[in-house]
Amino acid sequence: MSASFSNRVIYGTWNIFSYPNRLYFDEYRYDIGIVVKLLDYEKPQYEVSRNIDKLTGKRIYSKEKNFIGNGKVVYLHLDGDRYLAFASGGGG
Repeated sequence: MSASFSNRVIYGTWNIFSYPNRLYFDEYRYDIGIVVKLLDYEKPQYEVSRNIDKLTGKRIYSKEKNFIGNGKVVYLHLDGDRYLAFASGGGG
């Protein structure tokens, strides 16, 4: 499978160098939000990266252990204190 096609399947984008448009955990879809800068006490504590994320060099974190479900947020670490937030739909 080509890199651009696999990136499209996994992250919803053709450009392998861009940030993903969405993430999936189990059957829940997390859509792209905004870039946020988090202070030390605000940073997510739990790494929830899947093997495919680690393989592509992306690290994903959550502020809670039970991060799968509606109304939840996960964070893609960009650099330093910057994260790209992804939210799942529905109420929490």
